Amino acid sequence: MLMKKRYILNYDDNQYGAVVARDGAETMVQVNDGDLTPAHFRPVLNGKAISLRYGGRLHLIHLSSADGNGGGSVKATIGGRPVSLTVMDELRAQALESLGDPAGSGTISADIPGLVVQIMVTVGQVVHKGEPVIVVEAMKMQNELAASTSGTVIEIPVAEGDSVNPGDTLVIIEPEPGV
Repeated sequence: MLMKKRYILNYDDNQYGAVVARDGAETMVQVNDGDLTPAHFRPVLNGKAISLRYGGRLHLIHLSSADGNGGGSVKATIGGRPVSLTVMDELRAQALESLGDPAGSGTISADIPGLVVQIMVTVGQVVHKGEPVIVVEAMKMQNELAASTSGTVIEIPVAEGDSVNPGDTLVIIEPEPGV
């Protein structure tokens, strides 16, 4: 039985749609509007990297959490070259897009009263649109808030453990020029 899952990848300032399809032990990948192409991968270097054969080429890929604790953004090295990479399932990407940011603001504010439980970025860090930056607990649920624009974090006026109210500024990102 063929099972498919759709993803959105932000890779070095470009956005791609990808489908990963599995049929038993066979894995196939489709990028943008291309064809489903067999992809063979296996862990290497004691599980610290994967060897991926896709489209007739062999790729060595190292992946690790960008924030060191599984927050969602990924540090990647492909063929020895560092790349910026954010991977979201299609539903999350659509939800972020529907929120919109018509003014291109890099200010992330609290929507409801809550408690800051995790700050996933630091001042001076470059982030990409859709990358998780802070987690706020509200009504016994943890809400991961993402960057609404790509840019550099210039201010984090809250700390982990702080209580926040609607409208309180949590993170300020200076948008990249031209964003």
